[in-house]
This record gives sequence, structure tokens and C-alpha cells, in this order.
Amino acid sequence: MKALGFITLLLIIIGSLGAVDLESYEFIDRLLSITGPQEPKIFEDSVIFTAGAAYKSVGIAFLHEGFAKIHPFKKLFVPVSDSPEFDEKSRKAPETLRDSGVLFFVYTAPSSVKDLEYRLIFDGLWSVDPYNPVRKFNTKTGIEHSVAPVPPRQPSLRDDEAPFDGVIFSYRGENSGERITVAGDFNGWDPFMYELKETERGFYTLAVPLPPGTWRYVYYRSGEKFVDYANAAREYRQDGSPVNVVVVN
Repeated sequence: MKALGFITLLLIIIGSLGAVDLESYEFIDRLLSITGPQEPKIFEDSVIFTAGAAYKSVGIAFLHEGFAKIHPFKKLFVPVSDSPEFDEKSRKAPETLRDSGVLFFVYTAPSSVKDLEYRLIFDGLWSVDPYNPVRKFNTKTGIEHSVAPVPPRQPSLRDDEAPFDGVIFSYRGENSGERITVAGDFNGWDPFMYELKETERGFYTLAVPLPPGTWRYVYYRSGEKFVDYANAAREYRQDGSPVNVVVVN
């Protein structure tokens, strides 16, 4: 009963986020596992952003919304350890939650968005996300944006309805006419063998037949290696560089 009461109280304080199932114990556990500000983390179909509570207000704005809307962060409350039961004599309810010192925001990106470019607003001051090392200078806005991956929506995973067994690799960029290639353990990590085709402006794709198994890959843009941010499944090679992972069943 105490656990159920805590969950109910926590949901009332958090309010409606409109992104994930708030009544999910997995979601509550994920929130309670946050001990401090960190880089954006994927939970189911959403992304959890965090910040320190030293500011009066923290907000976030996204490029795909034209930075026209500022979404406010919420305080993360956590249970007080060994919280006492209700005091019958004083008729006062004991304190069951405390401020964790962390602010958070949960966001579900539209299906058309491949990468979340955003900026944080600390007490009215716009800034990149100091907790996220992934950044990008946007030539359209002329400023640096923080970049967070969106949860995979199967753009780079096997399409079970496709008439072949393999992987559909895809990349959405800002410019047309780019040269995007894919390299992996399926082609000896050759960065020139497989080039994605531009099927619409800024969108590149390539279907590669592959047998069942676990495959690792990275993308190249004009010779510059980068990971597929649409696919959150990653590993690190012996040299410490990240690679994406995809499973063909």
C-alpha cells in the first residue's frame, strides 16, 4: 500500500507528460534511477532530458518547431528513505517525497524528425545542453545546436514486410547531393562499397541483403565517419569508436 501511495503521489506531482505511459512501473523506475543531470536518454518511444535544479526555470526548444515553443522542465521528486507511517496522534501525513535536485522533460518526437536538434534555456539564457557532448553547427541558424537521437522507428532495421531478407539503411540530412555510404562487418568495413541513393531531397536509403545474424555498421558522409542516430543500438570497437548494431532474424 505504501508503494502504491507513493506512485500515486509521484504521478500527481509530475502531472501529465503526454509522451509515455506514466503508470508504467518501468517508467517510474527509469525516473528514479536518475541521480543527476545526464545526456539525453531514450525510454521506449520518448527521450528524457535532464538538468540541474540550481536554476529557477529550465526549458527546451526544438529546431523542427522553429524554436517557437519552449517546453518547461519539471522537478523530479524521489521517495524519502524509510518514510514513517501516518501519525495518528498529530494527524499529519509524513513527508514521503523530496526534491532530487534534478529537473527533467520527456519528449516524443514526430515521426518526420530523424534527429532532435535543440537548445536549452536556463533562466532565460539560451544555451547548448552542457550535459550532451553531441553538438552540431547549423548553417541555417548560424548557431550551435545540441543533437539527441530519436528512438528507432525501424528506419535502419529489417523491414519484415520487404521482399528480401536484409537491412534497409537510411539517412536524412539537411542537404541534397551528399555522398552517404555505409560500412560494416558485412563488407569488411569498406567505406566505398555501398552508397546510399537519394530518393527524395535530403533522404538517402539503400537495401542490403544480409543473412540472419547480428551486424555492425557506421555511416560516412564525404569521408567523415558518424553513427546512425536513428538507431540507438550501439557497441564500441577496440579503439573506442562507436558503431551501430542491427539484428536480422
